[in-house]
Amino acid sequence: MKFRRQLQLPQFNKCVGELRWKVFKTKAHSKKRHNVVDVLKNSSIRVTTLILCLVSFSAITGYYSLSFNTSQLHANPYMSCFISAAVEVPAYISSWLALRYLPRRLSVIGSLLLAALPMYLIQLVPQSLPHLYIALEMLGKYAITTTSSLMFAYMAELYPTVLRNTATGICTTVSRIGSCIAPFLLKLSLPYIILGTLAVLSAFTAFFLSETFGKPLPETMEEIHKRERIKCPCITGKETPIPVALLDSPL
Repeated sequence: MKFRRQLQLPQFNKCVGELRWKVFKTKAHSKKRHNVVDVLKNSSIRVTTLILCLVSFSAITGYYSLSFNTSQLHANPYMSCFISAAVEVPAYISSWLALRYLPRRLSVIGSLLLAALPMYLIQLVPQSLPHLYIALEMLGKYAITTTSSLMFAYMAELYPTVLRNTATGICTTVSRIGSCIAPFLLKLSLPYIILGTLAVLSAFTAFFLSETFGKPLPETMEEIHKRERIKCPCITGKETPIPVALLDSPL
């Protein structure tokens, strides 16, 4: 019995040490408060926030621009409102299916490119084909509505719990600037070209976001660095040093 207890004692001490360290780490994270400065201080989170702000801004700008342009779709304003509202139903269903079965990054990039394509093709439609004009614009609104719905979930999954509310609030605030400038954007000479270019640019930048489909939500800042994402070659900033070695030590 004594020999058996001697063998189990080092394992017991190791388990107690690991348990004490986990309790200490949990208390340390619960006491530390994070704010907007932490979003800007960390290189990985800063780049992610800039990309999400651009994608959200493009999606909301496109959504409200096409919504405000509803009166130009049909001679009957009631029919125009019905068409514009009806196309959002399959868009929300598509976003729900994409969130359940498809990767997040692929879904966002695909919906953005699908929104950009009809925006460029509308410029080629002659006035003698009004139904084709309506079909292309509704296809663009379908895709941009799907993107907007996907971004609400994708945005929250990219941030750790300690920064999720603050970071998503920043991205949402920036995106609402697009809803403010949408009425003025429609008065420009080529509004569809601008919307399509924004969608293509956002699709390119979304390629550098991390994939979150089927992965647990990050809880701390350290877990963000463990996620794999494609790094942009034009960004050479150094990561903020984090004492990862201390987190693995039970002492």
